[in-house]
Amino acid sequence: MRAILKQYSHDFSGAMRDLETATREDPMNARAWSWRAAIHMVQADYERAREDCLALQKLESELYAVGCIAYLDGTTGKAAAAHRALSAALAKTADVQPEVKVWVLTRLAEMALRQGDVKQAEEHFRAAYFEPINDQFLLAAYADFLLDQGRAEEVVPLLVDWVKSDILLLRLALAEQALKAPKAREHIEALRSRFDAAALRGDKLHQQEEARFNLYLLGNKEKALALARENWKLQREPRDARILLEAALAMKDPGAAQEALDWLERSGHEDPGLRRTAEKLKALKR
Repeated sequence: MRAILKQYSHDFSGAMRDLETATREDPMNARAWSWRAAIHMVQADYERAREDCLALQKLESELYAVGCIAYLDGTTGKAAAAHRALSAALAKTADVQPEVKVWVLTRLAEMALRQGDVKQAEEHFRAAYFEPINDQFLLAAYADFLLDQGRAEEVVPLLVDWVKSDILLLRLALAEQALKAPKAREHIEALRSRFDAAALRGDKLHQQEEARFNLYLLGNKEKALALARENWKLQREPRDARILLEAALAMKDPGAAQEALDWLERSGHEDPGLRRTAEKLKALKR
């Protein structure tokens, strides 16, 4: 539990020390192995994440075990095979808890997008959305999907009741700005106040979102790039790479995103949008 609390505050090294102790004292603790895999994925340590997933296979149901490996494979250039494996595991698992089903469906949507299958991704997102629970990670991912598809008008009703969440208010404000909605200015100012307050507290939990806020809502490209680079030191998931690549492109500074470019090649990550942004950055070097 202490490790889980530490990772929420982005103390990943402290969390991992506790998890290593937990799995050493109780090698049958599936929850500890699962959290180890999750933290290694956040830090793009895929070799260790695979070791954690293999340990989990001996302890968990097929859906959980396949989900762990599929999440890893879906991030590292094997999205099609991962999608097939996870879909099959979900199909033959009865009585899946709603929160687990939402996680699986959201990951399936991401894998579909990495294969360029927008229609299938939307089917997964909608199936997850209609499960009987509220999940902020799903709402953020679904909102990003709609924004990327130029469907900002669908984001507003999706998130209008979620203004207390910083990550969801950001997406709502992005949609409202695209629509030139009157509420956009109010929500931009609310976000500015929240990020300023977080900075005074020394809170760096949402640097990725703050970078996006600065880049697309304030037009402060330099600050966005600085935040995205700082965020990359701790978190190296695809969405962290995306904002770093986009901020570097806005600043016409491919060198600033070299670590994300290296990650993209090393991981084999297939997302078409990230690949396009990377190619534009590489073109600046020529």
